[in-house]
Amino acid sequence: MATYKGIQGNTVQSLGSDPPAAQSVGQLWYNSASNVWKVAVEGSGAWASGNNMQTARSTQAGNGIQTAALAYGGDTGGASYQTATEEYDGTSWATSPASLNAARADFAGCGTTSATVAFGGTPGPQAVTETFDGSTWTTSPATLNTARIANAAAGTSTAALTTGGVNPPSATKLTETETFDGSTWTETGNALNRGRAYIRCAGKGTTTASLAFGGYTTTASPPTGAVESTESYNGSTWTTVNDLNNDTTRHGAAGTQTSALSFGGDYLPTGKTEKWDGTCWTEVANMAKSPAIYDMAFAGTSALALSGGGRTPTSAATEEWADPVYSIKTVTTS
Repeated sequence: MATYKGIQGNTVQSLGSDPPAAQSVGQLWYNSASNVWKVAVEGSGAWASGNNMQTARSTQAGNGIQTAALAYGGDTGGASYQTATEEYDGTSWATSPASLNAARADFAGCGTTSATVAFGGTPGPQAVTETFDGSTWTTSPATLNTARIANAAAGTSTAALTTGGVNPPSATKLTETETFDGSTWTETGNALNRGRAYIRCAGKGTTTASLAFGGYTTTASPPTGAVESTESYNGSTWTTVNDLNNDTTRHGAAGTQTSALSFGGDYLPTGKTEKWDGTCWTEVANMAKSPAIYDMAFAGTSALALSGGGRTPTSAATEEWADPVYSIKTVTTS
């Protein structure tokens, strides 16, 4: 007969206090202080509300990780385009003394809190590129080859990628992909299979392994134009892979090509969250805010993601995603 030690690799211990849950998943112990049996379990991810941004805004760009993120630009309502930058330390947002040189919304950026590049946007469309060194935004002499709004970003401040978007007054959604080496934007000739605006990318650390998903196209059904399409990029080719479970656009994104998160969105905004495992999307927990949020700043990984601001209506709300969630349960006989 199998024993507990044979199954778990440890004997049942008597402990005066509970060990860390994340380090004890599956382990059973006796808590001698409270005279109960306990076990650590791993649960599915969940969203939790955080401290609000300093300024309610939507359609801003963002990047970084959950404990060190930036949000910049955006619209406070009525086409009131912003230059302000806010920094998040994992607990609170603080307004940075650094401001964008060009007020803009509906644009993209990538990098870290000390090395960011931002590009595109409205009013426009804009081709302007700005870089941030942790203290100052600088207008780069490099401009996008195709001015665009509602574009996506991946990579770093010296190795960035943008794809998708739209170039008004044309309503045609863009497929063109451009890369930035820190000084020059280059058209790659590598086109999305499906042109989209308000598309999102995961793969913030690299231009040769990215994932693009969701977005808006006038050729889509339902009539709103929101789509489920997902494409994977290897540095030379965009390949159509398995769809999201839900049509979505103006959503949040985090993670990498093999482990990504999609959350919120404008089509039937229910705050749905989906997780990508490198092959398929799976619905997980909904976002906390109601009504559901879209057009937010977003940052982080598929395990620790961040959403800041957005709408509806224009919001300062912050939400943090943690996956998995570890907890300690008391063992009962009922």
